[in-house]
Amino acid sequence: MFDTIILKARPIPIDPDTLNQYSANSITFYSKETGVLNTSYKIYDEKLPFMKYIESSQTLTVQVSMPKFLYGDNVTVLTEEDIPLFFERLQERLLHLFDVHVPHTDWTLSRCDICCNFQVGKKVSAYVRMLSKQQLAYKNTISYNQDQTVEYRNKSSRIMFYDKHKQTQKEKASSEVIERSKGILRLEVRPSDNDLRKFSPTRNAVELLKKAFFEYTIEKTLEQIEYPEEVSDMELPWLVENKESLSKIETILGFQALQSMFDEPVLRQLYTSSTYANRKNLAKKIAIPNGNCLSRLAINS
Repeated sequence: MFDTIILKARPIPIDPDTLNQYSANSITFYSKETGVLNTSYKIYDEKLPFMKYIESSQTLTVQVSMPKFLYGDNVTVLTEEDIPLFFERLQERLLHLFDVHVPHTDWTLSRCDICCNFQVGKKVSAYVRMLSKQQLAYKNTISYNQDQTVEYRNKSSRIMFYDKHKQTQKEKASSEVIERSKGILRLEVRPSDNDLRKFSPTRNAVELLKKAFFEYTIEKTLEQIEYPEEVSDMELPWLVENKESLSKIETILGFQALQSMFDEPVLRQLYTSSTYANRKNLAKKIAIPNGNCLSRLAINS
């Protein structure tokens, strides 16, 4: 449901001596806005891996993976019941570390990674290849790690699909987590600031970290995905009926096989301009029976 988030709250008065107990890295700088010196602290904790505190504004920033904070891994998918538990555990941890009480409603959300696991078995790479050939409105498509990751992004938001099993292996997660991640195509969406404000004008974390925002974001993303077709329903009677065009059918099938493996810029390097145009026109002239390539991705109800 949710993974990495960045929360901010203020005013949170924390004694500098308390901060220094946790080997906080401090930087003192001149503030152009106030004209005075200001001190910023970076604090690292085993449960909350990154925190930042600005002394003058008493602003506390916390970056944390919600499932890792609660369960030690981010393969585990959070439920609605986990959200209030997360806020309670966060409150307890900050009270333990800094002797401060931060009400749940005081947190604003400046970043939120909304995630969904799709169990697709051995078809993870096939989905990533399919997705890497698509363009989403107002976003650049970037694919990397050899059929492991595809990303659509602009300056304000990001959508990413990737092979969760390969990622857990690369991160050397526990054998149990690696096993559970097999066959998972992971979707992560980082909404823009405008998207957050549509659900909460003040970006209040308690209002945003809910099932309704999760479902809205994931469903809106999945609606943009197109599912190309592949040859799957071809039968002998159709081939007999079109046997005079058999050599052309063979050519089209070979071209479609290459299209399923490589994107257009690569194919244009393999063919001359005229041959590439010929292959595309030939595929339009002969209507080979098609079926859906891959099943549509959907949130489990």
